[in-house]
Amino acid sequence: MNTIDRAAWIEQRKSGVGGSECAAALGLDPHVTRRELWERKLGHLPDTEDNERMAAGRHIEPAIATWAAEKYGLHLRQRHQSVVHARHKWMRANVDRLIVGQRCGLEIKNVDRLVVLQSGEWGEEGSGDVPERHYLQCQHYMCVLNYPLWDLVACVGGNELRRYHIERDAEVVEEVVAREYEFWQYVEREEPPPFDFDHASTLPLLKKLYPGTNGGVIDLSPDAVHWHFTLVEAALKAKHYDAVVDGCKAHLLELMGDAAIGRIPGNCGEYRRKVVQRRGYEVAPCTYTDFRFKSSKGDVHDE
Repeated sequence: MNTIDRAAWIEQRKSGVGGSECAAALGLDPHVTRRELWERKLGHLPDTEDNERMAAGRHIEPAIATWAAEKYGLHLRQRHQSVVHARHKWMRANVDRLIVGQRCGLEIKNVDRLVVLQSGEWGEEGSGDVPERHYLQCQHYMCVLNYPLWDLVACVGGNELRRYHIERDAEVVEEVVAREYEFWQYVEREEPPPFDFDHASTLPLLKKLYPGTNGGVIDLSPDAVHWHFTLVEAALKAKHYDAVVDGCKAHLLELMGDAAIGRIPGNCGEYRRKVVQRRGYEVAPCTYTDFRFKSSKGDVHDE
């Protein structure tokens, strides 16, 4: 995809919800909240910044498709145009491949082996057990193209290819349509959906939305009292348990002495000590907004 094509693709994404955005629109993406997706759709934030991993995915995708075609005997076709649902115009699909001769598409993923092993979200080849956001992406595509089946091939660790079969689930598709419509209404009204304050990406999002200050002073709402003391209490507990962790490490290091490996009785595992030499480096210049609490007594605390 060249620069011009990618720019057009990014602009096109603002006109609806794509398959890779389905989980975020439903509030089920572990990396992106509904609010962040909304901000991007309205242009308040730039589209997801390109990075090495995304660039690698674009370069590797054709090779994985060729490998899948050879391994599974598939005749694949690439569709370059975005597909729009016949009735739900906010639902769009930019599919990786279509399987010729079948009403079935193919989603291509390049996955780290460690992620597959640690997440517990990937099942055996031939099953439909894939991470929820990928499953919803396939259900979205089946809805847009009115297909009964969608395959997903995952290149695991660069040297293992797995094929998964995702069947269309009418109840899931109905939920996808309803909740994507609800999200798209926020976009059309330019009304922000509420923040998911428990989501891991909400704090980084707020820092992007409010990167600096206007120099003003405001009186916060009464809710601030609750969140202030909750923060103070949580910080004290975190500090306590950080000390517990450090104490446990100290006990274990004292037991190990100069040993490189210390085995835990009962075949529970082992601790390893290794000398690591790291070159010095300088921190690159940057601008950031400091956030800390100053008590009425004048005490200052980093937050």
